[in-house]
Amino acid sequence: MRVGITSKLFVAISAACILVAVTMGLAVRWSFEHGFIGYLQRQSQSHSSRLKQELEAAWAQHRSWDFAKSEATAVAAVPELADAGMPPGPPDMNAPHDGPPPDGAQGNGAQPGPPPGDPGAPPDMRGMQGTGMDPGPGPQGNRHPPFRVYDANLQSVLQKGPPPPPDTPREPLTVEGKVIGWLVVAGPEVLFHSADRQFQAQQVRTTWIIVGFAALLAACVAVVLARVLLAPVRRLVLATHRLASGDYSIRVPDSGSDELHDLAADFNRLAISLGNAERSRRNFIADISHELRTPLAVLRGELEAIEDGVRKPDRTTLASLQAEVALLSQLIDDLYELSLADIGALSFEKVRLDVAPVVEAAAESFRDRLADKKIALETDIGEAGVIMLGDPYRLTQLMKNLLENALRYTDEGGKVRVAVARHEREIRIDVQDSHPAVPEPLLPHLFDRLFRVDASRSRQSGGAGLGLALCRHIVSQHGGTIDALRSPLGGLWIAVRFATFEAKDD
Repeated sequence: MRVGITSKLFVAISAACILVAVTMGLAVRWSFEHGFIGYLQRQSQSHSSRLKQELEAAWAQHRSWDFAKSEATAVAAVPELADAGMPPGPPDMNAPHDGPPPDGAQGNGAQPGPPPGDPGAPPDMRGMQGTGMDPGPGPQGNRHPPFRVYDANLQSVLQKGPPPPPDTPREPLTVEGKVIGWLVVAGPEVLFHSADRQFQAQQVRTTWIIVGFAALLAACVAVVLARVLLAPVRRLVLATHRLASGDYSIRVPDSGSDELHDLAADFNRLAISLGNAERSRRNFIADISHELRTPLAVLRGELEAIEDGVRKPDRTTLASLQAEVALLSQLIDDLYELSLADIGALSFEKVRLDVAPVVEAAAESFRDRLADKKIALETDIGEAGVIMLGDPYRLTQLMKNLLENALRYTDEGGKVRVAVARHEREIRIDVQDSHPAVPEPLLPHLFDRLFRVDASRSRQSGGAGLGLALCRHIVSQHGGTIDALRSPLGGLWIAVRFATFEAKDD
């Protein structure tokens, strides 16, 4: 089963949100439970401290525990007892009572206190309401834990609620450095009567209900986010499928400023580039077919004319056939070298050379052909050596292609100027010709394959449009630049720039 990115993103977002919700629920529960117990402990400690101080002060005033025999006198002597839940009125002489706690009782000669129901039992601060773990309401809400007060002989003199647990520590009551009794206060956990536990359970249920709603909300938000965030991705996926099937006109919205916007913009540029490449491929095939067909058609026509006896196989006919074969051979050679250039297999054997003689030799080889067309050739070759690192054969091929282009497209009676110069660490090779001029908007396209300024030119008056494309590749392989400009002579100016050999060494 294939799981889409939308499902994966939904699971990731919802799982993260649910994990956060559950973690927060557990943290809130732990914080509530421990925070509530801590709060009760602090309250109990504060109460115990005040109760201890008031008991010691009351004993110091009466010099005995007689004031604790009745609730009224006990509350009057120790006001903190009222906060502990002692109701006004006569003491409860029948309140249950047990002996001292085991903690510390061993080894000090303590005797167990009066049995339950003994008339000598101390008053129970629970009042008439206290039973078991429910101490009952008091003047301040009766939120203090049970306690017991023992005299120096560990006899119980005051008590509230049930006996504290056996392991409850006792605090000594001292007056003038003498132990006059003991105070035992139960921990705050004994305050958890039924209402407290119901409140705690309610909070736990509420916490998990909130966690459940948070998880449900997280799932809903994850669905919305997954759909909203992945909507541009889905558009890109569908558009990519169409692009792969050959529909180069497909475009995707690229509004926004995030990475998806950049991806959409790159996709649109890719679609445009592929569309242009496809059109160029088709045009290239059509143009090559046309270029190959033209000389072949001429050859076939000439041969058929010879077979039919229309033309004689004389020197003129053979020269015409040879010219067409040369054109066809040149076209095939150019195509072959451009294909090698495309795959990076066009060989270059670079050596340290003076480029001026190479340019001059190529120009002189065209002087007679230019003169036949009544085109004047001017050369400006500097006397100083123009040293560079290059391939002599490829540089000669470069100059011949440039001069061939000037020869084909310069009107009779015109002029071609070839110049070589060194400017600082740059070698400048310029080939300029006279009319006709190339329109300014078409200058950047002169180095495109099979491009012609005049698309209606015949095969006889113009080349196949491959020479300048090959020139651009040769120059780029030598680390130089080639540009097409308007010539002051009125025609085309091809400007080639190379770095000198000394600049390469630096």
